[in-house]
Amino acid sequence: MNIRILLLAACLPALAAIACTPVGVAIGGGAVVARSVAEERTTMAALEDSEIELSISNALLNHSYELFSDVSVTVTEGRVLLTGSVPKREHKVDATRIAWETEGVTSVEDELTIGEDRSAGTYLRDVQISNTLRIELLANVEVSLVNYNIETIEGVVHLSGLAKSKEELDRVIRHAQGISGVKRVVSHVLTIDDPRRVTAVANSG
Repeated sequence: MNIRILLLAACLPALAAIACTPVGVAIGGGAVVARSVAEERTTMAALEDSEIELSISNALLNHSYELFSDVSVTVTEGRVLLTGSVPKREHKVDATRIAWETEGVTSVEDELTIGEDRSAGTYLRDVQISNTLRIELLANVEVSLVNYNIETIEGVVHLSGLAKSKEELDRVIRHAQGISGVKRVVSHVLTIDDPRRVTAVANSG
């Protein structure tokens, strides 16, 4: 069985107990607002991205529990990044289609791999790589960790989010490349002055 399914199944009762209460909802909303204040997105953009992530995740779950458990979804200003490992090509197609069908999505980057489920050892190594990178970035005063989303799949580090500058993004990539076990670093990050982002934000307004 998929290791993410095992971990998720173990956590579901506790998550449900918290998330379904007024306190849980308040905490979730507060976290989005606090994050948006610290990062380059506006509060409204952060809330819209969270809504898109939730909509895609719900659609994946409605399609199949396996697709929901295999696919990780990250959204930055309407740009969707799909990561994870699925057993068949049809599952890649289904996940991409579901993402595109979601309201508010402006682009979809499919970084899903096709293969067997990750072993527990591989999954834990990926988690360790992601956490090591987060710790290193947190310690670097020239990097704003809150601007970046990090997902590691079988040693490949996927970065998404918004960088204050190309120099900051280069620092993040160098940190990732220097971590033991990293095979490759794939960046989906835009800088705050990237013409693609400026145009998209203007059109959405």
